[in-house]
Amino acid sequence: MFAEMCVLAMTGVGSMVGVTENEPALAASPGFHFVEVEGVGGPVKGAIYIPWSMPDDEGGAPALVFLHGYGECGTEGTHQLGVGLPNVLIWNPERWPFVVVIPQKPEFNADWDDYEDAVLAMLDLAIADYGVDADRVALTGLSQGGHGTIALASHHPDRFRAAAPVCGYTAQRFVDGDRRELPPVTAESPAVVAAAEALAGTPVWIFHGGADDVVPPAESESLHAALVAAGNDDAKLTIFPNANHNAWDPAYRGDHALWSWLFEQTEAE
Repeated sequence: MFAEMCVLAMTGVGSMVGVTENEPALAASPGFHFVEVEGVGGPVKGAIYIPWSMPDDEGGAPALVFLHGYGECGTEGTHQLGVGLPNVLIWNPERWPFVVVIPQKPEFNADWDDYEDAVLAMLDLAIADYGVDADRVALTGLSQGGHGTIALASHHPDRFRAAAPVCGYTAQRFVDGDRRELPPVTAESPAVVAAAEALAGTPVWIFHGGADDVVPPAESESLHAALVAAGNDDAKLTIFPNANHNAWDPAYRGDHALWSWLFEQTEAE
């Protein structure tokens, strides 16, 4: 089934200042199109997923940006497809009628903050060449990508209609290649308050495992409390009581309809 879903269509290389245009027909082919963009830290590979049933909207299709976790880092351009949302696209494509932008972060000991320009370049590539409506984009990710979801959505609230971080953390954990321990966090922690204030107008649905021993559930609980304190009436929190760090399977595969919530947030206006 994976082979049927996987379309090996290489594109031109995008950059932080623009993207190389491709043949418009490329967007009509469903499956995974493998791409590469250039960021300030060098090339970043990834994939752009085209659903089997592209929404036939005049202004373009809704899109998700998915940011993977620590274990899927690399430079081969494919490992990020095996965990979380990309895997669900293969087994439950009918639930996810989105173009999905799936970059792969090259370095393990770096946060997505360091590749922010490359992520946005890959999104711009999807907008330019794959039929994405720039005004209908949401962001999600798991673990290290959950942090990336919080960071990029708070840095660019004008670019993302909604955000769904899964087992993420707020303060940057990797600095200059060094991993630092996450300090105890509360709703009053400076990084949490800053993110919540930046996301005060953005619908946010946060997921976490109640038994997580990698990223404490307090990270998500504190961010949710800070969002509510900042006046965000569209902030939601779901804790899976028995889940450890793998909150992504129940989040993306579960029956609480994250997919329909994201579709509602990215509906055409």
